[in-house]
Amino acid sequence: MSDAVEAKFSFWRPVIQISVMVTVIVSTILTIFAWPVATATPKDIPLGVASTFDGVTAELQTQFDAQQPGAFKLVEYKTVEAAKAAIAQREVYGAIVVDENPQMLIATGASPAMAQLLNNLGNQLGQQLTIGSGGQAIVFQLEDLAPLGDKDPRGLGLSAGSLPLVIAGIVVGILGSMRLRNKGQKFAVAGIASVLAASAMVAILNLWLGSLQGNYFLEVAAVALGIAAVSLTLMGLSELIGRAGLLLGIGLFFIIGNPLAGVALPVEFYPAGLGALGQYLPLGAEVNLLRRISYFPEASTTTQWVTMLAWLGLGALLVLISRDKKRV
Repeated sequence: MSDAVEAKFSFWRPVIQISVMVTVIVSTILTIFAWPVATATPKDIPLGVASTFDGVTAELQTQFDAQQPGAFKLVEYKTVEAAKAAIAQREVYGAIVVDENPQMLIATGASPAMAQLLNNLGNQLGQQLTIGSGGQAIVFQLEDLAPLGDKDPRGLGLSAGSLPLVIAGIVVGILGSMRLRNKGQKFAVAGIASVLAASAMVAILNLWLGSLQGNYFLEVAAVALGIAAVSLTLMGLSELIGRAGLLLGIGLFFIIGNPLAGVALPVEFYPAGLGALGQYLPLGAEVNLLRRISYFPEASTTTQWVTMLAWLGLGALLVLISRDKKRV
């Protein structure tokens, strides 16, 4: 190969490599972010039914399956109180009450998108039953058992705020990997930075914007745990694998974890398995936990706490088995 050809090859090779890499990376990120949302289809959404009439649940299930097969999974409750308790425990997203006073019970705090869907479903169901009853108007009264705050009635604060929740841990992890030399410093920065950042972010979301409604200190603990878990895991991966470890962690927590966290849409809207995966990553568990603390204080939070503690334990283990950087 002549010197001229070699010079041209050396000039164009890195240019083409970078161009191809960027194209692959952005296409992959776009696919991961856009695909679950663009293809979102409700499947097996748990919805309660409380009725004083026999056979209503089976009849509604048949009717819903005929219109949109597999979209709803109806759960029968003997009383309205039992249906409300199930919503409070986050067993179902809402409930249809078919009796002398038809109602559609929703919980906007669980998912604004789902609450809107159930509201529309109540209107459609009322029209269908009106036709079937010979024209007598049937209106399902809407009752929101977990309404959003007056300051953020559309629930946009938590949706927009979910991104900084995971970015905080990533930033601490990256800076800690670059600047801190020993394990003690890494554990210290994970603890101090996570508490300070969580205190500030929850103050904004709860005390100022009203996007969160629960106990301030409990919400700070949830956010701090998520930040610490992500940051320690990234610092540990960085020490063990190097730059590839950081990229692996960022890809898992941000590129995969963010779109699958179930922030904008319920997990039942995602392709099979992906929604569940998102709930076992730090951001998904954290957002789910914050919603339960804020709007469903009666619901169990064990799974979410255990999930984030497991990630924290993994991060701590990775840091412990890594080597301290030598001073230059």
